Amino acid sequence: MEFVQFHPTGLIPSGILITEAARGEGGYLRNSKGERFMEKYAPEKKETAPRDIVSRSEMTEIEEGRGFSGPDGLDYLHIDLRHLGADKINERLPLIREVAIRLAFIDPIDEPIPIRPAAHYFMGGIHTDIDGATPVEGIWAAGEAASASLHGANRLGSNSTAECLLWGKITGEEAAKFALKQKALASVSEERVRQEEALIFDRYRDRSGEEDVYAIRAELQSAMDHGVGVFRTGPEMEKALKKIGELRERMKKVRAKDESRIYNTNLLNILEVDNLLDLAEVIVTGGIARTESRGAHSRRDFPKRDDANWGKHTLAYYTTGGPRLDYIPATITMWEPVERKY
Repeated sequence: MEFVQFHPTGLIPSGILITEAARGEGGYLRNSKGERFMEKYAPEKKETAPRDIVSRSEMTEIEEGRGFSGPDGLDYLHIDLRHLGADKINERLPLIREVAIRLAFIDPIDEPIPIRPAAHYFMGGIHTDIDGATPVEGIWAAGEAASASLHGANRLGSNSTAECLLWGKITGEEAAKFALKQKALASVSEERVRQEEALIFDRYRDRSGEEDVYAIRAELQSAMDHGVGVFRTGPEMEKALKKIGELRERMKKVRAKDESRIYNTNLLNILEVDNLLDLAEVIVTGGIARTESRGAHSRRDFPKRDDANWGKHTLAYYTTGGPRLDYIPATITMWEPVERKY
């Protein structure tokens, strides 16, 4: 789960993606000096370099002071489509123009679009075998929720669509076969039903309510953005992990103000933040342990890839004291990993 892909062009401030097609069609990335900076970092590929390289290049420009000052510390750069002309933008990128107009009040025919890297895809997920079966009998996973080890440490563009379509079919068929072989499920006791209801509803109604779950969510997002972003270091991730622990304690004082059983979005938001804290803890714990840089996991304090010690998959297991990590070897078949150069 420490391998989080950042998309280079998230719209400021919403984070909604400006499709890669904007660069593929010839859009330029520019800094606050108007420079087309990707010529420095990937002279041959420029804006069409892989996502992780473009994202790291963008953050370097921002950190070195060549970005624009943005809201809530979200300094940004520009993707410039103006030179493509109105006809090409309307023909090839009409939805991008609509998104920019509706959400940033900018018409890309006349103005550049403000962007910065945004968390996009998780190479990690629920551990499955090649058919989508998890280690828990009867539970299956496919698509981005699953980790069938298809993407390594850095997914290539559009592979998630292929994964969804292919493993949706494979896993769906295998799960159906499994279900058809099972006998009818035993009836669930009323006591068990009450226990589950208490787990979901009562624990969020019988609290002091001193804390605001929406403030906790915002602080979690900020901690992850600043400590576990495109570039990482051990101390920054340790700071984020400490903050996650503090937020988890504060969650014990969050109360569901809406006590209804129907369309309770307040309870839904609380459950979601609970889950986000779990996932954030797994991401950070795995990232701290992995003392190398590989794919989307880029550590400034360990900039080299270390195949001898870290050519393996991270497994995280739940314990009351935090995630327990284990590892399984990465299977290398036809192609040995080599250094990527542009």
